[in-house]
Amino acid sequence: MPSPRSPLAILLTTLLLIGSLSFANGAEPLRQQDGEPLKIITHNVLYGFTQRTSPRYENWKAWMKSQTPDVVCLQELNGYTAEKLASDAATWGHSHSELLKTDGFPTGITSRFPISHVERIREGFHHGLLRCQIKGIWFYVIHFHPSNFARRVEEAALLAKDVCDLPERNPRIILAGDFNGFSPADKAHYDNDSQLVPFFQMLDQKNKEARNLNDGHLDYGGLQAILDLGYIDLIDRARKPGSPFVGTFPAKLVGDENHGTDRRLDYIFVTSNLIDTVETAAILRDDVTEQLSDHLPVTVALRLDDRDAKVDAPAPAIFTGKPELLQEHGAGEGPAWHPELGLLTSGEGNINVRDREGHSSTYRQNAGSNGLMFDREGRLIICEPVRRRVTRLEQNGTTTVLAENFSGMKFNQPNDLTIDSSNRIYFSDPCYGDRSKMEMVDADGRKIEGVYRIDPNGNVTRIIAHEVDRPNGLVVTHDDKFLFVADNNNDTLNGARKLWRFNLKADGTVDVASQKLIYDWKTTRGPDGMKLDAKGRLFVAAGINKPNPPFETAESPTAGIYVFSPDGELLTFAPIPRDETTNCAFGGDDLKTLFVTAGGTLWKIPVETAGRPAWPLVE
Repeated sequence: MPSPRSPLAILLTTLLLIGSLSFANGAEPLRQQDGEPLKIITHNVLYGFTQRTSPRYENWKAWMKSQTPDVVCLQELNGYTAEKLASDAATWGHSHSELLKTDGFPTGITSRFPISHVERIREGFHHGLLRCQIKGIWFYVIHFHPSNFARRVEEAALLAKDVCDLPERNPRIILAGDFNGFSPADKAHYDNDSQLVPFFQMLDQKNKEARNLNDGHLDYGGLQAILDLGYIDLIDRARKPGSPFVGTFPAKLVGDENHGTDRRLDYIFVTSNLIDTVETAAILRDDVTEQLSDHLPVTVALRLDDRDAKVDAPAPAIFTGKPELLQEHGAGEGPAWHPELGLLTSGEGNINVRDREGHSSTYRQNAGSNGLMFDREGRLIICEPVRRRVTRLEQNGTTTVLAENFSGMKFNQPNDLTIDSSNRIYFSDPCYGDRSKMEMVDADGRKIEGVYRIDPNGNVTRIIAHEVDRPNGLVVTHDDKFLFVADNNNDTLNGARKLWRFNLKADGTVDVASQKLIYDWKTTRGPDGMKLDAKGRLFVAAGINKPNPPFETAESPTAGIYVFSPDGELLTFAPIPRDETTNCAFGGDDLKTLFVTAGGTLWKIPVETAGRPAWPLVE
């Protein structure tokens, strides 16, 4: 897979991500719903009020207060600091604010509600890109290149790339700001404007680095790229057929200067999954706003449902501290907690132990192990990919082979395992690396990397054959209703990097038709080992920090622990700065320490809720 991804690939990926649209131009913008209102204003404020300051600055703050907005997106905050933005925000009742930068032409956002997941992206952007989340909605504050149409297309592709990396499968997104470009929806108006092209010809002649015109014509590529990604232009959608054109620039404040004729540069776009929440959208053009800046403000009002109202409730704590490095070597995989021995891990060909005092030693030499798990009698169950089998270490130190072949064929590389309430053991059998010794095939000779179940009486049953690409970590939920399977084909171009959920039947087989995609890591490293806490939340080790071409990309670090709700919603993420994040396990006397293996290193993260392994149990 190419790295970095091409703009076309990014656009196509994002189209799949945010879904297709179905709406009619000129539709009535009002759709009244029960729920909580969210009023958004975007405004370019002209050089941060460093020019034409008085009385414009004070008038602007008074005007903004009168609008009672819930979220304000701002551009050209020149000379602003985080403290100054916070002070302004307090004027209109906002206690939350974020500033992109303090140099050049900063953007910023203020909110009545908490702001989270703040990302300041400067590479590749002329002014930068500010991204955050408010009430479960991803906000992007936009200020694209002012005088180069090609750069605006590139910035749209970079925006699409960031959207692809959001930790949600169907994110709700608002793009708000100064796009500095022309919309195809306004082309008929511009075609009748005889002054606009000559104006930009003059600008391009004055500045040889400027590319306002594309071969002598207005270029619509930057905004077309946004529309091609599936975003909906709310002002265009709200316009009624035959209504006069209203632009956002230039306002009368700068009427004594030549800025060309009226045009629309400021927009608010939303994804299709927000369109039913939109109540109103408008360009705020009146005698007051004409004197506040060279740009006119744009506003939309949404009516959010109960799901959004709950977003601002304090989220229950999951991690109560940051990851802490415990040791540099010997912990490659398979962590399993023993209340007396300490933590067992697979690493460097052995099973190693870190005792309760923090001392490390070899517990079982040349074990050739990967996944480890204690059954309900406290016996260690071992996946042995080197010997291609699953074994049990008895209390007296002897080894019992639980499974080493199926239908006369040796397993591939037993990798990880889980257990249900009937003490049935499930294990994955992928094949990484050399595949020349694979024996496991179906009746048609097709190679199988499957999932198997070992019953207490010793019977072995294959429950998944070709439904996943390359199974790795897996876990059965506490109620035995679901089987989660990590599908991590990370050494193949376009291989699966997905987390699946299957309905688990009472007999220990899966309902193949119930297969549901929970999360897709796309082209980075996929999911590996996973565990459940006592509330049924899923902790998944996944991702990578540095690219591993050509198979694994990492434009931004993705390595760490991903936490999903019992329903499969991504709740939070704890980054681990070492590659690769391979597995995790709950331990400690209260089972409130999550141990994480990553590239041979061992980490711990304190958690609010105890884990719930089969053994040991904590009351």
